[in-house]
Amino acid sequence: MKKIVVSFDTRPEIIKLAPVIHELERSAKFDVVKLHTGQHDELAENMLNLFKIVPDYDFKSMSSTSDLFELTEFLLPKLKEFYSAEKPDAVIVQGDTTSSYLCALAAFYVQIPVYHVEAGLRSFDNYNPFPEELNRKQISNIASLHFAPTSTAKQHLLNEGIDESRIFETGNTVIDALYQIKKSDQFHVSRPEFLNSLTTDQKLILVTAHRRENHGKPLSKIMEALIEILNADDSRVIVFPAHPNPKVREVLNNKNFHHKRLNVIEPLDYLSFHHVLEQSDLVLTDSGGIQEEAAALGKKMLVLRKTTERQELIENGFTKLVGSDTEKIVTETKSMLSSTKKKNTFNPYGDGNAAKKIVEIIQSRI
Repeated sequence: MKKIVVSFDTRPEIIKLAPVIHELERSAKFDVVKLHTGQHDELAENMLNLFKIVPDYDFKSMSSTSDLFELTEFLLPKLKEFYSAEKPDAVIVQGDTTSSYLCALAAFYVQIPVYHVEAGLRSFDNYNPFPEELNRKQISNIASLHFAPTSTAKQHLLNEGIDESRIFETGNTVIDALYQIKKSDQFHVSRPEFLNSLTTDQKLILVTAHRRENHGKPLSKIMEALIEILNADDSRVIVFPAHPNPKVREVLNNKNFHHKRLNVIEPLDYLSFHHVLEQSDLVLTDSGGIQEEAAALGKKMLVLRKTTERQELIENGFTKLVGSDTEKIVTETKSMLSSTKKKNTFNPYGDGNAAKKIVEIIQSRI
């Protein structure tokens, strides 16, 4: 039996790795050790409970660090001790957080193979998103196996000189998680009550914004756009689940951004959020995972970022980059909402079987 460490940190990582963990645990070939480095403790708890994942280790990094320097100083020694004690045959990391990079780096230092889920995403700007773009490039330099979600991501890795025999186009595991949850009994009893108050002539806009690049003035410009959008049409209603980051809350609490149809609410649990997403007429987001989920559901969407590593959505006309440009957000929102096109059909992220493909490949290689 091979010992596999699966490392996760943030809420999106838990969502995207849950299908992989479950698939590994169904196999008699693996001893799965679940490591929660703990950057998003309060947001992660609901996800862990929902997907019935119990970490074997929790480093609680959020309570011990305040910036990237401290996170690096905190995690690397703990990972050295952890890997030395567990002696895994491989380590699985997902995406592009600093914790994922540090888990990969520490594994490299002790010569443990690293398998990268959601490999090959690129914005081609090291500072947008920061520090994620550099993190994922560094993980690519370390990883032994690369599980690319799309053909575009695979091509990026090939362009960087990575051996094609180590790259596998699998689809994105976020679609696995989405489809699994939508089939569950829990999903059907988790619809938020406020959705029932919406009338058929109202247009619901779902907004999420939390990335570092949107902190401060950029988020203020986004909020100015939201007020303009609401003032332009009484039928529009906005729901904005607020990330707990104090830099986000500071802007959202500004009285200049209060409006009777702007509903800034506490973060929604995964099930409730997807009810809101499904009922939305338009999504404005800087989240990578939500871009993927919106594509799977055929939702109209605008990306509140200057760049995106999910370039296939831009290239195929599924969405547009509007950043924090107030005028552009207002103009493109009007265009999207007035479009007669009811549903987008472009979904490059797979059929919900990515985790199964990933585990089959690992079984054949380890």
